[in-house]
Amino acid sequence: MPICQPSAAATAYTFLRHTGFILDELSAQGLVLWLDDDERWRWRWQGTELESTQGFWAIGEAVVDAVIGRFPATFSADLENED
Repeated sequence: MPICQPSAAATAYTFLRHTGFILDELSAQGLVLWLDDDERWRWRWQGTELESTQGFWAIGEAVVDAVIGRFPATFSADLENED
């Protein structure tokens, strides 16, 4: 049984609210968003050379770059050194 009744409005609100929380946290860690001359959203990480090559839909690219580029040891898949 669901905890509450299904609601498209509640789902959309929850999605947008969590997206806002994520973007707020990422901006606190150096993510910069802006509109380019063609009014497409772009992103870059302050203090690095990581920058979007496509529009804002590629925000997943920024998250992946942040995780892998900023914390490579944490997310390495070095299976030979596992205990």
